Amino acid sequence: MSRRLTRLDEFPRHQIGTTFDMVADGSPHWSDGFYFTTGDPDGRSAWFMGLRLHANNDVLDAFVCVSRGEAASARGGRQHNMRWSRRLRPEIDDIRCGPLSVDIIEGLRVLRVRCDPNEHGHGCDLLWEGWCPPYNEDHVQVILNGRLHSDRSNYLQCCTVLGWFEVAGERVDVNTWTGVRDHSWGIGNNTGGPRSVAIAPLLEPPAPPGLRQWCVFRLADRAVYWQFHHPGSGAYTKFESQCMFPYGDDREPFAYTAVDHDIRFVEVADGAGGAVAVPRLAEGVVRLTRPDGVVERYAIEPISYPVYLQGGGYFAGFDDGLGRGVYRGDLHDEADTWDIDRTIAVDAPDVDLNRAHYAEAWGRCTNLDDPADTGTGHLECVVLGPHPAIGAIQRGAAS
Repeated sequence: MSRRLTRLDEFPRHQIGTTFDMVADGSPHWSDGFYFTTGDPDGRSAWFMGLRLHANNDVLDAFVCVSRGEAASARGGRQHNMRWSRRLRPEIDDIRCGPLSVDIIEGLRVLRVRCDPNEHGHGCDLLWEGWCPPYNEDHVQVILNGRLHSDRSNYLQCCTVLGWFEVAGERVDVNTWTGVRDHSWGIGNNTGGPRSVAIAPLLEPPAPPGLRQWCVFRLADRAVYWQFHHPGSGAYTKFESQCMFPYGDDREPFAYTAVDHDIRFVEVADGAGGAVAVPRLAEGVVRLTRPDGVVERYAIEPISYPVYLQGGGYFAGFDDGLGRGVYRGDLHDEADTWDIDRTIAVDAPDVDLNRAHYAEAWGRCTNLDDPADTGTGHLECVVLGPHPAIGAIQRGAAS
C-alpha cells in the first residue's frame, strides 16, 4: 500500500521518515486524543467527553458522559452515556466521530467541541478558551518484564467554557463555566483492546497505587493542579503539581515541593447496624508546600454526581466488553442511561461494571486560609487496590 498524505504533512514538523499517517511505535495500544471536562458551579451537571485516534488499529472513537441530578440530593442522579467508533482512514484528517467533532481554532488556546443533535438525545456546541497557558506534565515510561508497557505524554489546560449542551432532550446553557482539558498521546494502559494473553505474568507485580488524585481547580487569580498516589501510609509514590496564572499575569508558574492530605470517605450501612467506608470521596483537605515553605491548605469536595467513565468505554466498556480502540465496523454507536447515587451504587444490570467504584466528579476547592478564595474544577479521587481507610468489602476490587 502506498504512503498516505495527511494535511499535517504540509507542516515542516516530521520526526520519522514517513508521513503523519503513521506513528513511530507499532503498539496496538498507541493512541492520541483529547479529554474535556466541565461542570456547573452548583453541581447539577458534570459533562465529560473524549476523542482518540488509534493509528495502528485504524480506529477513531469518542464518547460523551453526562451526570445530572439535584446538587442537594443524596440520590436521584442519572448518567447519560454516548459512545461512537469508526474506521480512522481514509478520513484521518477529520477530527470527527459520528456526530461529535473537535475543531482546533488556535492551537494550545482555543478549541470548539460540537455534537449534532442525534437520536440519543444529545447535542452540544462548546467553545473552550484557555484561561492560562497549558501545563506540560512529566513524560512517563513504564517498563515491565523488559517491555515498554506504557509511554505517555500529557498536557492539561484550565479553560473557560461557553455555549450549550443538550442531554435527554433538556438544553443546558453553559455561561463561562470552568473547564479542564487534557491532550495525551503514546502507549496507554486502558486502550487498544485487552492486553495479549501471550505475555508472561510479572514475576514481581507492582504494588497498586492506593489513593489516586488528579485535580485541576480554577480559583480567582490562579489555577492549581496536583496529582499523587499514596498507599495509605508511608511515602507518596507519585507527586506532580503546578500553580498556574492566567494569560496576561506576569507571575511565574511554579511547582509545589510537597503534598499531604486528609480524606473522609462516604460511609454506608453495613447491614449489621454499623457503617463501612466505601471508596467515594466525601470531603478532604490537601496541603501543598510552596517553594518558599508556605503551606497552602485546600478543602476539596465533589459537588456533582459521579461520572463512571466505563460509560465512555474505559475499563472494558462498550457493549462487547473490549474497551476503547477496537474496530467495530466503519461506523458504530451505542448509548445507555444509568441510575447513580453518591456512594458506589449504579443501576446498570446489562453492564459488567468491573471498576464500578472508579468514578470522577466536578468538584469545589476552597482555600482554608481565605474562604472567599474558592473555585471549581476536575476532581478525581479514587482508590486502586487495598487502602486502610476503606472497608474490607472493597479490598482488592481494582486490578
